[in-house]
Amino acid sequence: MLLWIVSALAGDGYFFAGGGLAARPGWDGTDFTLGGELEGDLRFQAGMVGGRFDLDITATALPTLGLVTFAPDVPVIDTLRPEWAMLEATGETWAARGGIINPAFGLEDWDDWALYLPTHGQYFAYTPGRLAGSEFAWTFGDGPTVAIGGGYDMDWEQPIVEANITWESDAFATYSGIAAYPAHGRYGAVLGAEVYPAEFVTLALGGMAGVDGTSPYADVSIYGVFLPAGIVNPTVRVEGAFDPDGVTGAVPFAASVGGAVAPTDWLKFLVEGKASLVGPDVVPGVYASLCVYRVEPPEAE
Repeated sequence: MLLWIVSALAGDGYFFAGGGLAARPGWDGTDFTLGGELEGDLRFQAGMVGGRFDLDITATALPTLGLVTFAPDVPVIDTLRPEWAMLEATGETWAARGGIINPAFGLEDWDDWALYLPTHGQYFAYTPGRLAGSEFAWTFGDGPTVAIGGGYDMDWEQPIVEANITWESDAFATYSGIAAYPAHGRYGAVLGAEVYPAEFVTLALGGMAGVDGTSPYADVSIYGVFLPAGIVNPTVRVEGAFDPDGVTGAVPFAASVGGAVAPTDWLKFLVEGKASLVGPDVVPGVYASLCVYRVEPPEAE
């Protein structure tokens, strides 16, 4: 791996180092919270061989001070979350990757600076996690990329088999897939889609539906993002859930209004006012995220 990185740095390939820092204040209707995330990113490509490494540390200051731990309960990995830690081989129309990967389905990313609002849609919490395994992908001309993969879901601590399709065009984009946890009897479809009806608005849909054992569920989040190419992006989100057995933990209805202010390509401030239906009560919340980051250019060669 070091030889490939050196080769890329010498001009025989591509190399990128970046990352970000996010501070997350919030009020959940009862308590004031404050946390944050620090991420370091690395990408490289040398000939047919490339790699991606995204490493996060997440911490809270309020209501308690400390590092946030994640599954699996393994030293280093449970506090230094590897979102990506993989090597891949690529051709003109195919890719084969292995290690710790994040399959490309779902509307939202892990990181604050990639979100429309400072909180994820509630469907996100039930989507598949980090896959320790392998994935194979094929791109069909200017059309979709289809991938299949399998291994061990490090966040749900279960074996997983998955397939996904991604396609970005001037009119729409999709990041959708299916996932199966046969040992647990859990099966679901993840939907991520954007449409661009006009320059001043992006409409987006994120969600997940399936069965967990004998329990059906469906969580949906609908977004309207206005002035998406501007410095200020006002955003609304409406969410609904069908979860009669409570397997996802989602509330039946929630609505948010807020957006993002991004004065530069390395600074972003997100804010959100949210109302959630919890039992018979409407619970208010206010959330924000201040992000300083350096992300990979979208058209990197």
